[in-house]
Amino acid sequence: MRTTFIFFFMLAGCVVGDLEDGSPVDIGDDSVHARVTAIATISYAPNSFVIGNAYPGWTDIIQGDPQRSAGPGNEGGADYRWGYLYGEDFDRCAWIDNTVVDPTTSHHGTNDCGTPKQIDTPYFLATFTDGIHNQLAGDGSVTHMQYDGSGCTDTNGYGNVEPWRVPATPNNALGQIPNGKELRWRYVTRDGKWVLVRDPEPEAGEPNWYFVHRGCVSVANVD
Repeated sequence: MRTTFIFFFMLAGCVVGDLEDGSPVDIGDDSVHARVTAIATISYAPNSFVIGNAYPGWTDIIQGDPQRSAGPGNEGGADYRWGYLYGEDFDRCAWIDNTVVDPTTSHHGTNDCGTPKQIDTPYFLATFTDGIHNQLAGDGSVTHMQYDGSGCTDTNGYGNVEPWRVPATPNNALGQIPNGKELRWRYVTRDGKWVLVRDPEPEAGEPNWYFVHRGCVSVANVD
């Protein structure tokens, strides 16, 4: 049983984490604490930039009904749920695929997260990045893991780094990413030290979007 699942029971009815404006999240009796049932990408808005990964046993305080969205890279669309997610070094209001949230969940009685965030690129770039991002819609630009890159001091991949924090907080390690492996970079985190990448051939049971050290990949805009 994951530590975060135990954490969920211990903190029911308590204040956990902060919202974007610094106000605390109060988990009251009317809250619905849904368990995440599988690894899934977390996005700041539905069908938008990935900001991390949720893992089985994490808690999602559901804030509303599913919203269906589609776009580049997801032309068929998917149902997303807005809520307050927390796990290892992740606590933020965000969107997650509705299919990985406990199906018995309805929604939270008090909307602490406010109006569900929709796609707002200027907001995203100012909040989650240092301004460096690629120009492709829905995917990353081709790059490669390079151990001899300038300042490449950590060759692991991480499921989460909390890209909005300065400094970022890497966690959910995937292990070493092979030297020369093709990746597709999306953006550089706000502290300038990590890059979100998509792995075209992820290891079984690992997320296909994750973070690598900024010094280990080139962030040129290549189609």
